[in-house]
Amino acid sequence: MKKVLFGLLVVLTSFVVIACTTPAPAPAPAEPAPAPVVEAPRGGIILDGATNYTVVRGDTLAEIAAGKYGASNRYFFPLIQLANPAIVKDPDIIEIGDRLTIPNLQRNLDDAGANAAIRAAMLSTADRYERQSKPKAAAILKDLASRLAK
Repeated sequence: MKKVLFGLLVVLTSFVVIACTTPAPAPAPAEPAPAPVVEAPRGGIILDGATNYTVVRGDTLAEIAAGKYGASNRYFFPLIQLANPAIVKDPDIIEIGDRLTIPNLQRNLDDAGANAAIRAAMLSTADRYERQSKPKAAAILKDLASRLAK
């Protein structure tokens, strides 16, 4: 009986020593401050005056564009895609929690280079939509792109 008690005392003492000598886990790092909105230009577009938006359940790029640019400008969503190439690889797929840069629409329409980039993105998306049997969206994008060319 003495041997068993002595063995338990040794095991218990070992646990206490190990627990006291194990360093406490490091505290979790503080959440980093949000990155500034203005970044290097992407694809010829202007990000000066851009804002950020975090995707929530049910969002689409067109709905985000309608909310930020006005309902009649919902088909300017390729501009948002241009500003977020690492996040938005397919205009129909965005994930909840994605943090998107939303460029200033008017600033980009007024700049010849940005305007051309938006036109090209719209035509590219229209081609994609034609291949996916989405003729109505493709036609709207093509029409809008042709009006930007003027």
